[in-house]
Order: sequence, then C-alpha cells, then structure tokens
Amino acid sequence: MTVEIIIPIKDTKNPPVLKFLPRCVNCGNSQETTMNFNLDMGVQKRSNPVMMKISVPLCNTCANKERSIAKVTLVPFVIAGFIMFIIAFIPVWLITPDGTTAQTLGFSVLMGALAGIIAGVIAGTLVEFGMKVIFTPVYGQLLLKRPLTIFSVFTDSEDVIGLSLKFGDHKRSLKLIFEREDIARDFKRLNPQ
Repeated sequence: MTVEIIIPIKDTKNPPVLKFLPRCVNCGNSQETTMNFNLDMGVQKRSNPVMMKISVPLCNTCANKERSIAKVTLVPFVIAGFIMFIIAFIPVWLITPDGTTAQTLGFSVLMGALAGIIAGVIAGTLVEFGMKVIFTPVYGQLLLKRPLTIFSVFTDSEDVIGLSLKFGDHKRSLKLIFEREDIARDFKRLNPQ
C-alpha cells in the first residue's frame, strides 16, 4: 500500500533539506548507494537557479533495478516510435505532391515527417504502456504510476523505485509517495512538518 507525505515549502529560495534513514527506500535493506535528484524550484538566487537536492538511499540490487527501468520504458518507446515513424513517413512522403513555389517545394517531406512523428509517438506510447503493465510485478506499482515518456517531459516530478516525488501547489509543497509504510513512517519521523 502506498503512503503519501506532503512536505510544505515555505520559501522556494531556501527549500527544505530532506533526510532519509540509511536504508533502501524500496526494500528496506541497508543503504549501499544513493540516487541524487536536483528539483528545479523555478526561482533564482544570485543569478543561479535554486535546486532542491535530494539524495535517496538504495541498496545495490534496487539501484540496478532502477537503472534497468529505462529498458522497460524509454527503450521500447524509442524503438517502437522510430519504427512507426519510418512506416508512416515513407508512404505519406511518396503520396503527397510537392508544390511548385519556393515555399511549398518540401511539402511532401514535411507532411511525411508530421505523420511519422504523430504515428511514432502514439505507437511508442502504446508499446511503453504495455511493457509497464507486463513488468509491474517485477518493478512495483509505482512503475504504473510513473508518467509515460511523452508526458514525463511536461511533469515536474522524479521517480525512483519505491518512491515518487512531485511538486504541488505552484512548488509550495512536495508530495512524496512511498511504496512501503515503514519507510514512510521513518521518513516522517526524521522530517517533521
């Protein structure tokens, strides 16, 4: 069962420093490594962007599993998207007539690329979603809750196996979603609001 904890951010120029116990946020074993995240606060201090630095403790097994999630999400999206791009691009490029003016000479290539991009994004997203459903038992429920690759570009969040971080309320709060209740309880004890 997932547990949500909301950390208020009183001053975006001085974000809070979050503390974790030295144990893996996914399995609870002792910490062997960390994954570091820099969340952009959207403000500047002395002409430098303010970043909220978070070091998430992981064991080596879970860290390797986190790194391999790209094989389940990003790689299938790119491969399926590229294949569908080529499949859609070639017929549209060959069928679409080019114009006779300087402005419309490359119209067929442009239409082929547009059709290819649309088809590639749709196919890549569908394949990625299917892979996420198949591999949820291996990587946990937060794999399904992670945004699809095409949407992750537009979200202000970070995900690591066992934990999800997401800004809310115009960066006035940070929502942490833990997969394990005991890890969430320890985090709450170390970071009183």
